[in-house]
Amino acid sequence: MNRHTNAGASAVVVFCKPPVSGRVKTRLIGALSAAEAAEVHRACLADTVAMVNAVRGAKTWLFVAAGRATARRLAAQLKLAKKWRVSTQQGADLGERMRNALWGQLRSGATKVVIVGTDSPWMGRERIERALRLLDRADVVLGPSEDGGYYLVGARRVAPQMFSGIAWGMAKVLSETLRALRATRTEFRLLKWDFDLDRPEDLKRMERMARRGRLRAAKLTQWARKWEKSRTEKKRA
Repeated sequence: MNRHTNAGASAVVVFCKPPVSGRVKTRLIGALSAAEAAEVHRACLADTVAMVNAVRGAKTWLFVAAGRATARRLAAQLKLAKKWRVSTQQGADLGERMRNALWGQLRSGATKVVIVGTDSPWMGRERIERALRLLDRADVVLGPSEDGGYYLVGARRVAPQMFSGIAWGMAKVLSETLRALRATRTEFRLLKWDFDLDRPEDLKRMERMARRGRLRAAKLTQWARKWEKSRTEKKRA
């Protein structure tokens, strides 16, 4: 499923989970039901795939945190274009999975690789393309997130230390990663700050963006409008 060469090309990898109720967007559960949280995740995933699909001059990959059969089913559900390749994430934690994905892509011939998650699907293809351009001058590019992590990581050379000893899911992911990069004298660049759609306050922020027509994510905008309409109808009932 993942035996394809990237010789001489850039690669953009989407890291994702299948949209299973109760297993995704769990920090939104309470503000949303488990099923609604899964709907949000599904919309974010679809919008991220559409965004990456528009990136120019890069191979595109979907790396799924699941087994091969589940990954294939998800790819079919997303109706990926023929240019997409599908693989599974390998590793004990997020850092090891990202490191293995970057190494694998670079070993298969890619000159530079960008990994994006599905929590900031409004960032736009332009930011991904900027990350790829920055990798002409830097070894690593990070998209810093306001929750203390990062929404994008790109590399043309992997510094293993940047993925080791990191408290994944905590507020110091970015600072610990930058400390490792500086310690190894790895040249890096940062993209603009953004936020992940993870917490109830992020949900409210996303809603405001959708209401003002500033959310560059079609499926997520559609979901937000539907949800707002549903809440309005419940208040009137």
